[in-house]
Formats: sequence, structure tokens, C-alpha cells
Amino acid sequence: MLALPNLPANATATEARHAFERDGWRLIGTGDWSWVFADPSDAWAARITPFDPAYRMFADFCLAGPPNSFLPHIESVLPLVREGYVVVMARLSPADADPAQRFCRALGIVNDSGYAPPQGMPTADPNGEIAELRKRLSALLAQGAQRFTLWGGSDIRYGNILVDGRGQLKLIDPVFVRGKAIVAAIASGEREALRDFSLGQLEDFLTIPVFKPGVETDVLRRRVAELLAK
Repeated sequence: MLALPNLPANATATEARHAFERDGWRLIGTGDWSWVFADPSDAWAARITPFDPAYRMFADFCLAGPPNSFLPHIESVLPLVREGYVVVMARLSPADADPAQRFCRALGIVNDSGYAPPQGMPTADPNGEIAELRKRLSALLAQGAQRFTLWGGSDIRYGNILVDGRGQLKLIDPVFVRGKAIVAAIASGEREALRDFSLGQLEDFLTIPVFKPGVETDVLRRRVAELLAK
């Protein structure tokens, strides 16, 4: 049975990480936006982030259904302070490049994140699940574009395709907000570009793993306070 730490809703991402570590979960990866832990059985993973609105949209998208073989199994989303959260999901592994590329080609959604188009013959879709997923993802992309000024779009590439224990391909992290554009808007004082985010959310953004302690991050934090105090 899956056992999770008892987290208060106002816990920070740092507090959540410490709680998972105390319960025997171990860090298995760090991305730009999140830390990922595996449970002692290696059956589950927990993705912890102080701020990542695009992945939260995707997690809610998966939970809303209907089920699709190419989507990860998400067990729950645990809220943290402000817009932080923990996504608890079945653990996955990297996919081989060839089948991942063929799946991306079959999905047929233009990649907005700048990676090369997928190669190889497309994956067959006898049950229509890829076509259904394409339709739903197109709606999610449109929703994100309406919701966020600095919406990035699709990030569907073979590096974002994993597999479960049975070898079933799983799409993860297919949408994004433009983090570099958020940084640029903070640095240049473009308040209008940041209108979708509160002071607290931007402060949390500057604590995601890509930001290391140091002078540059401290300057951005001061710019956030100055910018949103006007």
C-alpha cells in the first residue's frame, strides 16, 4: 500500500522534500522546475515543485480522464503553499529513442519548444487512442494560451516519453510556460508580461531548482519585490 507523508496544505516545497526523505523516499532526479523522489519500493515517484503551472495543468488533465494508455497514472496531487504541489505517480523509466520518436510523429503536434521534428515511421493507432489524445492535447494547448501571457505551448519530444514496467509508452510534461521569458520580464521590469502571477508566485518561481543560490538569483528576487510593489 502506498504510504505518503502527512503534509499540511501550507507546506513549502523544501518542507515537502524533507518529509519525503524522512519517510524513506530518495531523490532520483532534478529538473529545471522540480525534484523527483522514488518510494522505497521503486513503484512510485513524487514530483515536487514550488511553482510550475504548466505541469499542474497536465496533471489535472490526466486526472480528469478519460483513461488513455499513453498517459501516466497519477495517484494524487498534494497541494503546497500558494501554487506549489506534489504529483504522486507510478514510476516510469526512459524510453528507447526510436519508439518514442515514432509515437511523437504519430501524435502529430507541432513542437513549440524548438526541438527537431520526430523521425521514423509513426506508431500505429488501431484503437484510436493516439488520435483521441491528440484532440485532447490540442484543447489543453488552447486553454494554456488563453490562460497565460507567457504560455510556451507544446514540448512533445522523445525525451518526454517514458515507459512503464510493461514497456507501455507514456507521455509526460508535454506543455510549458516560458520560464526564460519570465526571467527576462523580471529583469527588465515588464510588469504587464507578469500580470498572471502574484508576488508570492514569482518568489516561488525563483526557488525552482534551475536557480542556484548566489548574486544573480538575489538580484532577481529584489527586482520582483520592486516590480510588484509599484
